[in-house]
Amino acid sequence: MKRVLAAVLCAAFLLPVASADAAAKRVVAIEWDTVENLHVLGMAPVGAADMKGYDTWVAAPRPRGMKDIGSRQSPSLERIAALKPDLIVVPDYRSTKNLSQLKKIATVLVTHPYPASGTQFDAMVTDFRRLADAVGRRSRGEGVLQDLSNTLARDKAAVKRAGRAGQSVAVATPGGTSSAPAIRMFTQNSQSADVVRRLGLRDGWAGTARYGFTTIGLEGLSRVSGWLAFVYPPQFAKQISGITKQTAYKRLPVVKAKRVRTLGGTTWLFGGPRSTMLFADRLTAALK
Repeated sequence: MKRVLAAVLCAAFLLPVASADAAAKRVVAIEWDTVENLHVLGMAPVGAADMKGYDTWVAAPRPRGMKDIGSRQSPSLERIAALKPDLIVVPDYRSTKNLSQLKKIATVLVTHPYPASGTQFDAMVTDFRRLADAVGRRSRGEGVLQDLSNTLARDKAAVKRAGRAGQSVAVATPGGTSSAPAIRMFTQNSQSADVVRRLGLRDGWAGTARYGFTTIGLEGLSRVSGWLAFVYPPQFAKQISGITKQTAYKRLPVVKAKRVRTLGGTTWLFGGPRSTMLFADRLTAALK
């Protein structure tokens, strides 16, 4: 009888530990990179924010059937709770107002995509590994990261064969409006600039910024002395037209030298390993 009682008590004490270590199965994603990362890990979140925006900006494959939890800026706590998640993934810059409420619903994994020091590339890898561990898919996650490493090595070799190694590349996306176009230039701490360096190229834009980019006017492009990789989705066609039709744009040294390259609209610069590989492949192809 004592042995039975001891076994029952032992099991009772072990249960909370086992459940705490159990892989999360019902995940709510408050940012787009989590949706993308779960997909490459072979999972679908039960709920996600702003899927219309995801389809427009990220334009990457994603699982269907996810419940809408509202906007990324102000997700609905009621909708999240109704999904009975066992894990909520939220970036630190979106958790300042509701982190305590989210923790009352489920375990919260806070990601740090824009670290105060280091690069966003390293932060992306760290956050991806943490997510893979949380959902019990460490092995698959490491396989994805190996694919990323292999892709960068292959593309670096292709850049060298094309005679582009060591050349300067600045990465930009359009911003502003069609009537007042502006340009986002990606800084040295950005994920895209890190990819540029890993391909054996040089940064084409100096400085650092909190979110990895700084906004300039058209005249600022005169500082680009190497190549300019312009990345934009289809909905920015008017902004691009507003920029490229200007005489000042046509007179830019980088334009006159025909060193502007356009990358497709499904090239997302703020995503996980999948988006990073896509950017590396497309940049490499554009420089050949």
